[in-house]
Amino acid sequence: MEFLSRSIALILIAVFLPLFFIISLFSILFQGFPVLFRQERIGKFFHPFTLYKFRTMRNKDGKKITIASDKRITAWGSVLRKTKLDELPQLFNILRGDMRFIGPRPEIKEYVGPESFSFLNNFKPGLSDYGSILFRNEAAILAGSVKENPYNQVLGIKLELANYYLARKGFLEDLKLVTLTLISIIFHQWTSRYVYKSILSKTARELYDNL
Repeated sequence: MEFLSRSIALILIAVFLPLFFIISLFSILFQGFPVLFRQERIGKFFHPFTLYKFRTMRNKDGKKITIASDKRITAWGSVLRKTKLDELPQLFNILRGDMRFIGPRPEIKEYVGPESFSFLNNFKPGLSDYGSILFRNEAAILAGSVKENPYNQVLGIKLELANYYLARKGFLEDLKLVTLTLISIIFHQWTSRYVYKSILSKTARELYDNL
């Protein structure tokens, strides 16, 4: 499976190479350098790795969690975020073996605990999972929240969805998530609603509703 994931990542990098070039060119024109955003995330066995994305924000230090109204996001960056094209460089993370295509999203060190993220002892984080589908518009959800630290509540929901997936992990579950991920690119409201109604527990739905 590891070899297959890396092979698919390599093929996709080759296929999307012109798109990488175009996005990089527009990023330089509209934002300047650097083209890529790098951030330390926690991977399997709690080893840190550098996650890659196309940069969507101005070169300023600030909060590590972004909301939709964040003034650091550029106009070009907003386009990349809405289309999820900023995530494309993570294909290199998969190629390097830091991540896999399907699995709980990698978090920054501040949010990772040895008990709540115990699955990292057995599995690598991934590019997409039920949490990333439910929170596809995470920045907008956080921006509209009345909570003081809404991401702590979001993280609890993500962990429930991660454990749901890990309890069912297998070829068919991965295929289901790949399909939902592709559908969510266009019909994200439908896929988010599906995860909310069909997978979340009643307690998690209440947390989501009270964000």
